Amino acid sequence: MNCPMMCRIRGPLETHVLRRCLEAVMSRHESLRSVFRGGGRNLRQRVRASAPVDLRVRHLDREPDPERALREAVAEELATRIDPTQTAFRVTLWRVADGDHVLCLNMHHLVTDSWSCGVVFQDLCALLDQARGGGAEPLPPGLPFSAFAAWQRAALDGGELRGQQEYWHDRLAGLTLPALPTRDVPGERRTALVRRELDRATVAGLRDAARAGGSTLFSLLLTLYYAVLYRATGHTDLAVASLYANRTRPELRRTVGFLANMVVLRTRFDPAAGVLEALRATHSTVTGAFLNQGVPYQLLPLREAQGQGSRADDIVFQMLAEPVYSTTAADLRLEVLVPDGVGSRFELELVLVPHDAGFHVLLFYNEGRLDEKFVTELSERYVAAAERVSQNTDLSFGRVC
Repeated sequence: MNCPMMCRIRGPLETHVLRRCLEAVMSRHESLRSVFRGGGRNLRQRVRASAPVDLRVRHLDREPDPERALREAVAEELATRIDPTQTAFRVTLWRVADGDHVLCLNMHHLVTDSWSCGVVFQDLCALLDQARGGGAEPLPPGLPFSAFAAWQRAALDGGELRGQQEYWHDRLAGLTLPALPTRDVPGERRTALVRRELDRATVAGLRDAARAGGSTLFSLLLTLYYAVLYRATGHTDLAVASLYANRTRPELRRTVGFLANMVVLRTRFDPAAGVLEALRATHSTVTGAFLNQGVPYQLLPLREAQGQGSRADDIVFQMLAEPVYSTTAADLRLEVLVPDGVGSRFELELVLVPHDAGFHVLLFYNEGRLDEKFVTELSERYVAAAERVSQNTDLSFGRVC
C-alpha cells in the first residue's frame, strides 16, 4: 500500500533547493531510509545511510490541458506500487505552469502513516523556509521508529500491556461479526469509490449535537455509521475497525513510521434508544479503545469471531484530522492535497475528510464482493442521517435513516 504526502507549491520554486530539502528530511527520519527483506515474522528492516534523492520532474505545462494531465498523472502514480526491498519512497514533481508545481512524496505504508505525513510536510516547509532565507527551524525529530519497535516488544514481553490485553479480551468476548450482503460469486478484487459531501451547515449542526451529548464529532459520525449498518444488517451488536495514531507518548509525536494501530470499536445498541443515548454508548467505546490502543491489532482476541467467514477489519471507519491546508515557506505558498485515489485494502471503508466547506464522504469498497447499488444506497443513507441528526437529535437510533 502507498501512503502519499502531496502538496501544491506556488511561487518561484528552485528544484535543486527542493531536492536538498528533501534529502534533509530523509536524513532526519530513519524510516524513510529503510528497505526490507523477508515477510511476516521474518520481515527485517535495514536502515541505509543518507543518499541523494531521485526527484523526478515532469513538465505538464506542455500539455493541452495541464490540470487534466495532472489528475491522470497523479492517479497513475498512486496506483503504481513501491518495492520496499529497493526503496521506501518515490518523489515526483509535476510542473503545471510557471510558478505552479505539485509535489508527491509517495511512501510505502511500512514506513509511514497519516500522522507521519503531517510531520514530513512540516519538516519540508521549515527546511524550505530556512533555505530561502526564512528563520524557521525544523522541530526536533521524534524517537526513531526502531526504538519504538524495541519498546513495544519489551512492553509486550514484560507485561506492561497486560491490562490493555485484558480490556480487549473482555470487550470482544462473544463477538459475532455481521455479514455484508456480498456477491454470490466473488469477482477480482478491485477498489471502487462512492463519493458524497456533508456541507458546512450539516457539520456545524453535528458539532453542536456532539457537544450536547458530551461527546465528540468523531463519535457522532461513527454512531451514524453504526445506524446505517444496523439498517443494512439488522444487527444491534456492531463492530467497526478504525486506525488510531498510537502516539500516546510525547516522544512519539514527531516520529515518522507506521505507528498507527487498528482497533475494533464494538458497541451494542437498543434501536429504540435516542440518538444521544446511542452517542454515549459509542463515546464509551471510543474512549476505551483510545486508552487501550497499544496492543497490536494482530494480538487482539478475534480468532473465534473471524472464524465465521468475516473479518473484523471488513468494515472500517476513519475521520482524518483536519490538516494545515496551507502555509508559507519564504516566498513559496504550500497547500496540502488529500488524494482520494489511494484505494483501500478493506471490504468497506468510510473515510471522512474535512475541508473548508464541510466533509468529503468517501466510501471505498471491494467491487469484486460488494454491489455498487448497495454501497451507493449506504452512502446516501449516511448523508441523509447526518442531515437529519444535525437538525434534530430527538430521534431513535433505529430510525435516523
